[in-house]
Amino acid sequence: MSKWYQQFCTVLLCASSLVSGIHASEAQTAQATASPIDVRAQQRELFLEAEAALKNRQLDDYSRLIEALGAYPLVPYLEADYIRLLATPKDDARVSEFLDQHYLSPLGWQVRSVWLDKLMDDHHYEQFLSYYEYPGSIRHQCFAVYAQLATGTGDTAPILRLVNDIWLTGESLPKDCDPVLEAWTNAGMRTADMIWQRIVLAAEGGQHTLIPYLQKLLPENMQYLAEHYHRVRRNPANLTQRKYLSGDFPKHETQIVTYGLGRLIWRDPDVALELMDSLPAHINFSAEQYLLLRQTFAVALSLKDHDQASRWLARLDATEHTDATLHWQLAEWLREGAWTQIMSLVPRLPDTQRESDQWQYWFARSLEAQGFGPVSKQIFERLAQQRSYYGFLAAAKLKQSLSLSREALELPPEQISRVRQLPGVQRAYELRALDRGLDARREWNSLLEHLPPDDQRALAVIASDWGWHDQAIYTLGTLGEYDAIAQRFPTAYLEEHQQFSDAANIDVNWALAVSRRESAFRDDARSHAGAYGLMQLLPSTANLVERRDVSVHELFNPSYNIRLGTRYLADLQRRLGDNWILATAAYNAGIYRVYDWLPAQPMEVDRWIELIPYAETRNYVKNVLAYQQIYRTLRENELQPELFGELVPMQISGAQLKR
Repeated sequence: MSKWYQQFCTVLLCASSLVSGIHASEAQTAQATASPIDVRAQQRELFLEAEAALKNRQLDDYSRLIEALGAYPLVPYLEADYIRLLATPKDDARVSEFLDQHYLSPLGWQVRSVWLDKLMDDHHYEQFLSYYEYPGSIRHQCFAVYAQLATGTGDTAPILRLVNDIWLTGESLPKDCDPVLEAWTNAGMRTADMIWQRIVLAAEGGQHTLIPYLQKLLPENMQYLAEHYHRVRRNPANLTQRKYLSGDFPKHETQIVTYGLGRLIWRDPDVALELMDSLPAHINFSAEQYLLLRQTFAVALSLKDHDQASRWLARLDATEHTDATLHWQLAEWLREGAWTQIMSLVPRLPDTQRESDQWQYWFARSLEAQGFGPVSKQIFERLAQQRSYYGFLAAAKLKQSLSLSREALELPPEQISRVRQLPGVQRAYELRALDRGLDARREWNSLLEHLPPDDQRALAVIASDWGWHDQAIYTLGTLGEYDAIAQRFPTAYLEEHQQFSDAANIDVNWALAVSRRESAFRDDARSHAGAYGLMQLLPSTANLVERRDVSVHELFNPSYNIRLGTRYLADLQRRLGDNWILATAAYNAGIYRVYDWLPAQPMEVDRWIELIPYAETRNYVKNVLAYQQIYRTLRENELQPELFGELVPMQISGAQLKR
């Protein structure tokens, strides 16, 4: 064990030195009376100075700073940087020791990857193989095969068969793989079937520009298949070109048609439907392919509100439904008020779907609508015991108290203290203090992967104590600790939420619920759609609210983000007839989509929410409503379902709004 770990949890005395030349012994004397908080603050400064010294190759200064830092938790990051920048194959012992010490931390795989690159460059075959761990990068996989071929004797076939997995990718392979691919090909392992499998991967979600290259590798009489796959990938309407459906390779042609129809139904449903009814006889779908097409057609046609949607939904047996097709079947019947059909379907569903809160709620609603009040009430009573959107709806319909089923996450103090002192936890804390969120999360996620469940629970408590709420929420969700309500629903940034909600004249619990759903209170959150910060605002939205150009940096400021987010919620609510349900949907999907979704005739709000076409928005609205109720209950200590009580009689209609 290194000196860093031997010293790790002792009182930090050796903590400071300046690049100008103060020696470690003087630093210890100067700081012997410093508080641990002051020591850590000074160590952070020294750490940054050591990083800069190493980067600039000022190795004498670097060595003094390393000595002064002593047991500071982030010293291993400096050693990792040293290995990446300066280590050579002669430093094998140093690298080996580091990797042994940090095998389970993110530093381990980061340094191992760089070290393998160095060994590859110098063709140190045996040394490379001693460090290589499957799978590694594609480059490393290829070199591992190459190194085994270079150092091995005897039958090479088992080694070359390792190339099969490397070959089967829809992406281009690096040039480092060329030698082993050539050996694999020369050994006769690149068969037509292997080539075809890779064409499928490239066509169906991979790098489609790879297909022309792979086409040339096929036997000449099969090359038309690759050409057709490529054309269909670029435009599924090319399926209609019958010259490619010659029947020479019916299974391959059927595979292309299955893929193409699955895309064409979204782009041009009428053409897809016509083609489906006029395929050549040799296009014979397997049971799996035909089920996939029926499910895809049912969802696509339903989402597009096509007049053939009902027909394709009806082709699915109760046991063949996916969650998506079941939703659209439910939506169709709810739109029509077809309560009898819902009643008849639910008992035939698989157990997991039949017993879900959603289907139990609508089963009870259908029974209620058909005059079976006592049976319906029994189901609502069971459902009202659940802490969920549907459970809260059921409680509101019965006008009875909510069930939060909360249970504090209580752990022995000594366990929390022990976990808090783990090197990975200490590193995560310091990385957060240095505003290095990505590295901090890598450390935390590595701990979650390797610690036992009880210690993971301690991690959740520690993260909550640190105000690292999104990690606490994520950890508890992963562990299934759903009853730890205090940690799962923190009142983070409560002062700011309250101040700006009051200013915008909206419910603070609504604002908290939106922040909880949008980012789990992660102030540096960013989405694939380009939304930023606590309440996940698009720059264009922020500009509109603020009437000026707002920078991304500003959106990462929690207070500013909450101010804009609450103002935007209030504006949406005002524009949508003071209806916060519609405003919640608009916050996620945009106000003009919500306008399009409004029914001409009044509709109960629970039915309208279920008819929202976008699954993301539909689930978003349900979650925000449930979270808002939870926050109201937690903050006001009131178990009456006041919030959901407002929903039960509510009607949604486009006629009541002025655009």
